[in-house]
Amino acid sequence: MRIGEHCEYTLIERKLKTENLNGCHLYVTLEPCIDKVRTKPKKGCATHIFKARLGKVFIGIRDPDIDIENQGANELIAKGIHVEDFHPEVADKIRESLAEFIKYKEAQKLIIKQKREAQPVPYLKQAVANTTVSLFSKSAVDEFIKNAQATFTYPSQDFNDWALSFELATKEGDNIVPTKLGLMLFGEHADDTLSHTIFKVELDYGDGKTEIEDFGGPVSTQLPRVLKFIKDKGLKLTIDRSKAKRKTVTDFPIEILREVLANAIIHRDYSIIQATNYIYIGPEKIIVRSPGMPMPPLTIDDIRTMDLPSVSRNPKIMYVYNRMGFAEQRGIGLRNMKQLPQSGFPLPTFNIKGNILEIVFARDASLIPELKGVNTKGFTQEDRDGLFFIQQNEPVAVKDYAKHFNLAEKTAQRRIGVLFEKGLLEKEGDNRWVKYRIKQ
Repeated sequence: MRIGEHCEYTLIERKLKTENLNGCHLYVTLEPCIDKVRTKPKKGCATHIFKARLGKVFIGIRDPDIDIENQGANELIAKGIHVEDFHPEVADKIRESLAEFIKYKEAQKLIIKQKREAQPVPYLKQAVANTTVSLFSKSAVDEFIKNAQATFTYPSQDFNDWALSFELATKEGDNIVPTKLGLMLFGEHADDTLSHTIFKVELDYGDGKTEIEDFGGPVSTQLPRVLKFIKDKGLKLTIDRSKAKRKTVTDFPIEILREVLANAIIHRDYSIIQATNYIYIGPEKIIVRSPGMPMPPLTIDDIRTMDLPSVSRNPKIMYVYNRMGFAEQRGIGLRNMKQLPQSGFPLPTFNIKGNILEIVFARDASLIPELKGVNTKGFTQEDRDGLFFIQQNEPVAVKDYAKHFNLAEKTAQRRIGVLFEKGLLEKEGDNRWVKYRIKQ
């Protein structure tokens, strides 16, 4: 047997590789290990036993390792393999022969237990009391299985095993209990227990009429539900009366909102239970709020560049959304916002309010100063047009500004000066090479 190989692997995969072991019995002095304690791509002995279709396994003693004890035997039983322990007298002799090994494992177990008890369980890994994986939405899980091309079904033991390995569930005694991550992603009524997972939508139709809708249920299917509601109602606010027939027009890029909403769901801080994701859509502005400060070392100024590395606060939620085709994993969505001016819309502004990240979009280029929180008294339409031109083409030199608006360079310099004095622009370069861009 090679160093690092376990006896079950050596026997099944090397010595008896060409033999039909279907229904055979196996005798082992120590409980077979499981996948999670082996370094990938290695598999646990319980997996090799199952794949060989052995019918019965006799176990000398249970493994004293804290991450294996009873789990190897339970995994075999769950997969339909009969398990039987050695007679107590034989088991005692095995313990005597493995006394040093058992002593080491017991000491290791005590240290590990003390460390684990001293460390708080991360929010998403916490078990949700009085729940079971049977509370998962079958339609939501089936949608994930289909898109992820998974080989298991729900409900099934294979699904439970995957849920445990993916931290959607945890073991409490002999029971499999959903974690907060599992319940929020797939819980049929997740918001009954985790009310802060709701996505709140507020539509302001600009005529004194508003509509409010809360989207709860499985977070894994939240994006398409919110998006459909917004697409059907929230973006169709502009009525074109230039022709005899009234026409409803969608006037904001749905692709941008899709990415912003996906980011809000995937990257928010779910340990902040006092706030929910929120989107407001009105005639002039679209506001998206998501709980959570930028992840260190990122700052709000980094976010304002709209050119971030692919870093996720919640990589498992990102994985689920990516496999379901709802999100990219490379930060493409945020970078796409830079293209808004090419569609006739200003770039958004990013703010931190308390522990909430707020993104504000204008539905009209004339609203750029308001988005920046600037006193617009005395602002002319020329100022607004100039600001939008700079945002579309930054960095902009005075001569470029003058050429675009057919102005003398002195007039162009004066107009740019007004915007600069208002704190809307910043300079780059020196003297005759000075150019201006929107100040973040």
